[in-house]
Amino acid sequence: MIGEYLSHCSSSKSAGLIGALFLVAAAMPFECAAEPAAPGIIAAEIGASAMRFSYKENDDAGSILDTEQGGIRGVSFKLGQRLTAWEWEGIASYHNGRVDYTGQTNTGVPYNTRTDETIGDIALRLGCCLDWNHSWVLYGGLGYRRWDRDILPGTASGLFESYRWPYIWLGSKITALQEDQLQLMLDVGLLKPLSPELRVDFKGNHNVSPVVHPESKVGLRMILTSRMALTEKTFLNLEPYFEYWKLGRSPSVTTGGIIVHEPASRTRNIGINVRVGRTF
Repeated sequence: MIGEYLSHCSSSKSAGLIGALFLVAAAMPFECAAEPAAPGIIAAEIGASAMRFSYKENDDAGSILDTEQGGIRGVSFKLGQRLTAWEWEGIASYHNGRVDYTGQTNTGVPYNTRTDETIGDIALRLGCCLDWNHSWVLYGGLGYRRWDRDILPGTASGLFESYRWPYIWLGSKITALQEDQLQLMLDVGLLKPLSPELRVDFKGNHNVSPVVHPESKVGLRMILTSRMALTEKTFLNLEPYFEYWKLGRSPSVTTGGIIVHEPASRTRNIGINVRVGRTF
């Protein structure tokens, strides 16, 4: 978070787990695969989500200030429609849970605790289909992300931070495999936060509520969708995913006699969405 206070997160193992997670999904046996939706058909999906959250902050020299990591659960939603040469999708998720915080106080004393995490993400994107069966789609979209972290929740000596930003999402979806019993689609996109901000609540330790603006950096989101038909109109989607967010150091602000800034940070999350869907 802030140079004056506590710091947090990490997970160097995340990258190594991504490939294994995607391979497991690809190797799962399916009894039947849903056929591509006909033009005009709307598909709605709802389900559960599990995320391995990993966050890391660094000082100006690149040394780790603190890390936060752990498993958190959530829900996932998706609504979309295929047209003749276009498609649109609305995607939303919400995760909440408590993870391990490993860091230090503002005086450099090592400090470990637990942190409450709440992450909400919503996006709308429009895709242009480059072939008749929608097996290759280029898309662009806009999203909004809010991440709240409560260090030492329920106490007056902790710290509450709220990260918020709209973002641009540009990428491509490609059908990696289409057989009678299996349909796999790989979705790779770049993420660019727009004017990210961090709002800070010192929980009474300081009578100020500063807002700082971290530097926006390009991130990444990868999704592997495995779709299996359950009935003529219902289906099951399994979506292993990986996402990477990066923010640069914010300019320092002075408020109430204290100087505050947000260190550079990286977030690497891996997880899986399991949703049941229906076409209309």
